[in-house]
Parts: sequence; structure tokens; C-alpha cells
Amino acid sequence: MTKVGLIANPLAGKDVRRFVSAASLNSDRSKIEILRRCVLGAIDAGAEKVLLANDFRNLALRAVEGLNLGSKIEEMSFHPEGRRKDTTEAAKIFKKEGVKSVISLGGDGTQRDLVLGWIDAPLLPISTGTNNVFPFMVDPTVAGTAAGLVASGELVIEEVSKQAKVIHVDLPNGVKDLALVDVVLVDDRLTGSRAVVKPDSVKQVLAAIADPASIGLASIAGRSNPVYFNDESAVSVICDPTAKQGVFAPIMPGSVSDVGITDIRKVELGETIELDGPGALAFDGERDFVMGENEVAKATVLRNGPKVINPIFAIQTAASNKVFLRKRNS
Repeated sequence: MTKVGLIANPLAGKDVRRFVSAASLNSDRSKIEILRRCVLGAIDAGAEKVLLANDFRNLALRAVEGLNLGSKIEEMSFHPEGRRKDTTEAAKIFKKEGVKSVISLGGDGTQRDLVLGWIDAPLLPISTGTNNVFPFMVDPTVAGTAAGLVASGELVIEEVSKQAKVIHVDLPNGVKDLALVDVVLVDDRLTGSRAVVKPDSVKQVLAAIADPASIGLASIAGRSNPVYFNDESAVSVICDPTAKQGVFAPIMPGSVSDVGITDIRKVELGETIELDGPGALAFDGERDFVMGENEVAKATVLRNGPKVINPIFAIQTAASNKVFLRKRNS
């Protein structure tokens, strides 16, 4: 049975940055429409079943209402609580169920939560969040078609995907965590609303992906020393609001900040970087862990993450292989 996993984060694109910046709101209706088009694209491309992850807003179930797809739709048997761990638990179930490709709707934080449950998932991430460095901005029908072609075996995933870099973090309390885009140390003793909104609070940025055209904390590194998804390196930037050198970076949509920079350096894959407390660590834009005086977190970037399916390249490859040419009934 060839299965595509489908999940959406109802909270993606609805954080505090809507109130303090020019970020737009991603409504439930918009996500439902995206999910519906993903389902139709995947089924049309040959997926025998789409496994829907439950969410507390019932977005996935509302998306398939009236499609009359019958046994081609399967609802995941777990009860969401409206928290981040819902995505992580869903990823574990996707892995157990043997899905061949996963479509995930959300921003960088959502994709991180999924990878916490299945680190090398065959993943096609679609952007519906605030910080969207990692997921693709792509038409949902195209995304669904690409995921369906991979699931059905029409495309070999190794030929249309590349394994992502992951920032592995050893926290002072012995817990291991990870990020897909960046780990940022901020001068704060609370996690609060989780999103980092004060540019002068940023102390250090370690970015596996630092695109100068991106929005979010990774743009600090991206506009200082760009590092892209395919590059076999990362970048570390030390920040200080009193520094004589600075970089203009959009850490939130519509909000460009002057961030002081004291040091920029390339980080090799496998190299360990220390982030020294006190402060709060933000993983892919969201504060998650507070460190005290003399506490140190150690971070290492490795290319052992999800197999990220490039939807545009996948469709182009399928067309080159004549996958879309089919016999018609006379």
C-alpha cells in the first residue's frame, strides 16, 4: 500500500509576530484549501491512500469533506492536544505506518517538530508559517503530485530529494534537541511567547541555512555570510548592540533591524560550537530553553536530516521520464 502522510499545524502563521510586525495571518480556510489540493494531487499521481494527521481544528478532515474518496483517505488514530508534540507524535505514526512521503504545512518550527519525531522523513514541507526558510512556497497541487509520484514509485526519492542539514544541540541538562535552520542565543531569562522580536537581545546565531533573501533570525547570518541548503557548511555570528559593525536584517516580516556584529565565521559540518549562557536558546525562531550563568550548550551541524523532496524538480523529472503520458480510453 503506497501512502502519503499529510499534516497541518493549525497554529502556524498565528503567533505574536502578527501583533508586532507586518506579518500576514494564515487562516484556517486557507490551510484547508491547501490540504484539499494536496490530497487531490497525491491521489491523481498514484498514491493509494492519504493518511491524515489529526489536528485540534480538524483542518485535514474538513479538507476532504465532499471529495468522496472513500478508502483512499485514512484518519490517524491519535488525539491531538493543540501542542507542538502533536506534530512530533504524528511523525512517529507516519514512520510506523510506512508512509513513503510526508507533506507538512507550516513554518520552520513546524518542520522542526516533525523531524523531532522522524529525523530522516521523506519530507515535502509547504510554507504556511511566519519564518519560512526551510519549507517551499509551492502550489499545493504540484506538491501533492510530487509526493504522490514518490509514494507510488514513479519517482525514486533519492533522485528528487536531498538530505537536510540538522543542528544537533546538547543542552546543559543533558537533553538533546535540534533545529533545521538556526539556533539563536538571546539575552533573555524567559521563553514567554517563544518568538524572538527584540533585535538587540540577539547574542549569537548558528545557522545551517542562512539565505540573505529570507525573513527571520537566520537573515542576520544570511546577510553577513550566506550559507545555503546545499552548502556543506554552516555559519556562526556573534552579535552585540554596541558593536561598531552591523547588518540590516529583517528578523520579522516588514521589520528591518540594525543588528550589531562582532564576529562572523564559517562552521564545518561535524564541528562543535559552544553557546554560553546566560540567556534563552531559540530553535528555528522560537525560544525553548533558558540557560543560567556558566551553563553551556554545544551544537554540531550534520547532514542527517529529512530527505527533502524538491517539488518543482520532482515534477520536471517526471515529465522528462514521460510519466504524465498515459493511454486514453478510445
